[in-house]
Amino acid sequence: MDLRVISVGSVPSGLIEKLRGEIEGCYRRLSAPGTVELRLIDTAERLADLLAREKAELGIATSGDEEFLATHDAWRGMPRITVCAERIMGLPELLRQGIIRHEVAHTVLHGSLEYYVFSLPQDVLAMGRARGIGVPILQQLFYYVSVAVKDYEATKLLVEHGYEECQVALALHQLEATEEDKLAWRMAIRHPQARLVYLAAQLKPLLFACPLLELPTTTQRVKQGVEEMLGHLPPEESERLLKLAEQVASHLGDDTHRNMEMALRLVLETL
Repeated sequence: MDLRVISVGSVPSGLIEKLRGEIEGCYRRLSAPGTVELRLIDTAERLADLLAREKAELGIATSGDEEFLATHDAWRGMPRITVCAERIMGLPELLRQGIIRHEVAHTVLHGSLEYYVFSLPQDVLAMGRARGIGVPILQQLFYYVSVAVKDYEATKLLVEHGYEECQVALALHQLEATEEDKLAWRMAIRHPQARLVYLAAQLKPLLFACPLLELPTTTQRVKQGVEEMLGHLPPEESERLLKLAEQVASHLGDDTHRNMEMALRLVLETL
């Protein structure tokens, strides 16, 4: 496995070597792709600028990943992991390991461009028209659904290879509802399409958590995190979301694209 490391800005050399060691150690346990690029960006501001410029160049319309601690993609034809040093430095070791290993799992499962470029099925477009939902909103929904499905697949792979505790740490981190989340819900609740987009975005942490909810050693801790995350929602919305996540997880197979389309249909039917 060829790990190509690119640093942008003032990234500490100690962090570079630590992450390299964690990534290479994880690949020794998983099936490593041939070549992987690791991009380390020093600040969140520089990361947002880099992603915006690259998306404009490649014609990518989705948004939201600039807020992540780390991301994965294959926009340039090879699997890439992008990490913001400013955000990841100072995190507890187990959480940092969970973040990095999760991105490694994505490069194993979703390491080619086909997992990042997809079109809306005709029946989904028809479902959207019936509800007055335009293509831009459907595309944003598809993006949220796709990252949720791929997160489930990545967590499942890591759990199968013995990486449980670090994924619990990351799951609990993602399940924390911030004041910004609660404000976003209060703003979205009166607008049907904004409400739909907000609820669809919650599938990412919920599907991430699903493989951990199946383990007797981790289920109680993660279940409590799920309950706390959904605590600001009305009970009927919380219950609907949980049932949707369970339904999606129970229907996931080996075909990622089929999984994403199935999940998107369920979102439009349920939320």
